[in-house]
Amino acid sequence: MADSHQIPVPEVFKQSPSSGVDPDAELSRMDNKRFHMQMDNLLREAEEMRLSAMKTQRNRGFISMGFGLAAIILGAGGFGWLFFVDAELLRALAAITLGALVAFALNMWSMAGFTSYEHAYKTRFLPKMAQLLGGFKYYQSRGISHKLLGSTGIIPPHDVYDAEDCFMGHYKGIKVLFSEARLRHKKKYLEPIFNGLFVFLELPQPRFEGHTIITADNGMVRQWRSTRWKKLSDVYFNMARVEWERFRIFSDRPEAAQEAVSNRLLKELSETSAIFNDSMLTAVLFKKKYVFLMIPYDGDMFEASNIHVPVTTKRHAMRCKKEIEQILEIIDVFEIYGSDAEESQKAGAASAPSPAHEAVNPVDKPPQERDADEDQTPSSPQPQEASPHDKAAKGQ
Repeated sequence: MADSHQIPVPEVFKQSPSSGVDPDAELSRMDNKRFHMQMDNLLREAEEMRLSAMKTQRNRGFISMGFGLAAIILGAGGFGWLFFVDAELLRALAAITLGALVAFALNMWSMAGFTSYEHAYKTRFLPKMAQLLGGFKYYQSRGISHKLLGSTGIIPPHDVYDAEDCFMGHYKGIKVLFSEARLRHKKKYLEPIFNGLFVFLELPQPRFEGHTIITADNGMVRQWRSTRWKKLSDVYFNMARVEWERFRIFSDRPEAAQEAVSNRLLKELSETSAIFNDSMLTAVLFKKKYVFLMIPYDGDMFEASNIHVPVTTKRHAMRCKKEIEQILEIIDVFEIYGSDAEESQKAGAASAPSPAHEAVNPVDKPPQERDADEDQTPSSPQPQEASPHDKAAKGQ
């Protein structure tokens, strides 16, 4: 693994965040009582939205059924007359085909009620729920950039990367981004390579050295220990609880990894795994202040419910709240590290001469300025030579 300063800083978003996330927006935790009250109002709005879409779909269904049946009867009648009376096969086939096409078009029109409900759920309900879950900004079709994923060293080979339902915000000065993610083959009939959640945290200040991987996925260890991870060393850590021993730790800086990893971090990772159905999650600490979590999870967290099922339960919303708060618990661990690091920096600054010029870190810039520095044409970025770390991450 190459050192972090040798790797170009990647853009976090899979797509350019042109809609503008407020950099000062801070995530917050909401007590359950207040959450229940506001969630009740949101669920009533969602139920009204579902009933309206279902009413539209039902009315269209009746119309399409009546006119579609009439079109098929007329087409069949035309076929019988033209074929048996006029003996014109081509015109007879054209008549019945036209009737079938009209019926099909009416059926597709009636099904638009389902599509409109799913669209309204994504564009109206989820952004409000994201705000209610702590102040997140919601993006329907964004995710962590593919370039950044390649730098983690844990992403399996794949042909297609799909990301959706992206939530972004700031919590205690730490940038938070997570989204549903799928890695799959080009041939859709094959089993997906990965389905679950990607979480990315960007800490405000450097917290650790080297590239450290913490994983509960023994299959990943067996597959890559002697290949992609051959330059990493095992990190031996005195774990406080037996159940945490399922985590294996590897790093190119073992001594630094022992300082970065704590029993509290392992506790939060273990609890996160439990919330996501005992998922074999993997965490990566890299490039001094980046944290990436790869959480396999078969559940679909943010999809619309069946249009015929009433939206009357808070169970799904409460589960989302619990899952997000567990991610924030992991952030609290690094926030503690940050407090200690800042105390050390202040103590050192008192005796050290102040530099005449401070170098600007491109990671701390707004996304628009960062795009301008990295490339004058964001839609067609200039190619960069892959670093040894990127090659290793891609399994080359």
